Amino acid sequence: MKDGRSVFAITLVLICVLVGAFGQITWKQGMSSMEKINGFDDLLKFKTISNIIINKYIVLGVLLYGFAFILWLAAMSTLDISFMYPMLSLAYVATAFMAIIFLGEHVSMFRWMGIIMVVLGCFFISRS
Repeated sequence: MKDGRSVFAITLVLICVLVGAFGQITWKQGMSSMEKINGFDDLLKFKTISNIIINKYIVLGVLLYGFAFILWLAAMSTLDISFMYPMLSLAYVATAFMAIIFLGEHVSMFRWMGIIMVVLGCFFISRS
């Protein structure tokens, strides 16, 4: 599975992971700039929905996800989905680092332990 096409496809999957993680960060940035949504009543208000739709960070996140979607489909043309899909869990790692860097979030030791387990799982899958 290490031919040139596979390496290219794996690179696409890794780019999808990074782009998707950054999309999550932009969504969080967008939602943090708005009033908290404390229930379905808040969520279903026209003002809330319209603020979400026009928020520049939310729009950027949607565009990033759209870009990742195209790359994902390209990778699917070469790789097994049973190999690819678990690799998406590397987004947990990327998102945690980006949350620390861009959002100033604290990631607890228990979260890091879970993230390490995810990385180990991806390592085992990549060896198959």
